[in-house]
Amino acid sequence: MKKAWKRRMLSSIIVLMVAGTGPAAVFADEQDGGTATEQHISEAEESSEASEEVPVPAEKGISEEEIDAYFDGTVFVGDSVMLGFRNYSMSRSNTFLGRIQFLASGSFSVHNAFWPVTSKSVHPIYQGQQRLVWDSIGIMQPRRVFLFFGLNDMNMGSLEETCSLYAQVIANIKTTCPDAEIHIMSMTYTLAGKGKGRLNNPNIRQFNEMLKQMCWDNGWGFVDIANPLADGNGDLMPAYCSDNYVHQTTAAYNVWVDVLRGYARSQIDGSSMFPVSGAGQVLDLNSNSGTISVPPAASEETSENGETIENNSEN
Repeated sequence: MKKAWKRRMLSSIIVLMVAGTGPAAVFADEQDGGTATEQHISEAEESSEASEEVPVPAEKGISEEEIDAYFDGTVFVGDSVMLGFRNYSMSRSNTFLGRIQFLASGSFSVHNAFWPVTSKSVHPIYQGQQRLVWDSIGIMQPRRVFLFFGLNDMNMGSLEETCSLYAQVIANIKTTCPDAEIHIMSMTYTLAGKGKGRLNNPNIRQFNEMLKQMCWDNGWGFVDIANPLADGNGDLMPAYCSDNYVHQTTAAYNVWVDVLRGYARSQIDGSSMFPVSGAGQVLDLNSNSGTISVPPAASEETSENGETIENNSEN
């Protein structure tokens, strides 16, 4: 009797246990199974997305060879400071500098660029004779023209007049070589306190700002060579001055090389603040529809003749 009662009690407990825990166990299994299924689906989707991704090639940098090639078909035009860079380059003809052609002469300026060719004129010599610079460029047909003027112009006319003549030189170049890109190099400073007349560093800074605006308005390149050569006061650094005045040393021309290569890189990769445009456009300041924009001077100046700067550059 007692054994029968115990068996009935045990059966009741087992039934209650099965009834109480069965559904919970099933629910837990469903939860676990759902989580596992979702995890497998997510992993499958990620695997599918990963397999569909196309590898993105790393951005190609500008090679040194590309920078060298930028100076193929290039001519540099200017005065005695540019003549010093020509001499510097000639002794390094196994570098990219050997690819550059030069039209440079002591005392050359945008003012006397329009003077007739005579035995006393200072036009750069090309193919054994003096020529107007745009005529020489017309023969050369370069891809790019870099211009460096101003040191001999400051005491020959106002800043506004000099900018206008600068623009006319460019217009004449574009007439004889329509596809040439135009790049203006900033005028460099004098040694501290060594300026003469209107050739002084405040005027040079103002002139460079006018050149920058002219380049921006007309789609020409602008190379700032002045400030990399300046000391903390904005004067030509003594280590870069060869004559206690304006001409420059080998160390200065080393800086030119660095600046020009950096400039070439910025033009190639499109990061330049002065991207070049308008190749092929012929400009004519003599017509009513002239397209060169020349900025006005900040203040009126009186024209004054002054001495020209001879070539005393260190080679």
